[in-house]
Amino acid sequence: MSNQYEVEVVFRQRAVYRIDAPDRQAAERIAAERWREGAPSVAPGYDWCELEAVRAVEAGGPEGKEQDAELVLRFLKERERLILKLGGDVFFRSVNDAISAAQVAADLGWSRAGVTSGTAAPDILRATEALELLCRQRRVVCFERPRVRVGERGEIRLYCTPEYLQSLSDSLETVEERQAV
Repeated sequence: MSNQYEVEVVFRQRAVYRIDAPDRQAAERIAAERWREGAPSVAPGYDWCELEAVRAVEAGGPEGKEQDAELVLRFLKERERLILKLGGDVFFRSVNDAISAAQVAADLGWSRAGVTSGTAAPDILRATEALELLCRQRRVVCFERPRVRVGERGEIRLYCTPEYLQSLSDSLETVEERQAV
């Protein structure tokens, strides 16, 4: 009988780009943008990808995943309730109030040993699995937006409850009605 494992693979990557730019900072910014978009390197044989670490942990059972999902849903609802209560004005609410799996893991205190450092790191995989289960059950909605931090590329997946998304839509309709008057 075989067991199921969750395996995390961490790697470093290097790519080289030739950039026409007015200064070094602009060239670095343009090259970073090309890297985020996944542009191929212009120096064949000079670019590389190096494996840093591989770590496997035995996957948990479905009952544990359901419990995690229920905890995450309660956390999201309470968080959104507080945002609405503390935010007050509907003009302050936004889709930016949606949350990532990394932030859910950090806020719930879910951690695991880091792959490269051995120190505790947020258990993003556990949070992602719980959030994606809730998405499949249509109890949470998710969407993606481009990553905006330096040194990141790709898209980030964000989550909120359908009720919170509806309150944002209702707020938008109220604003549009006020502007029409």
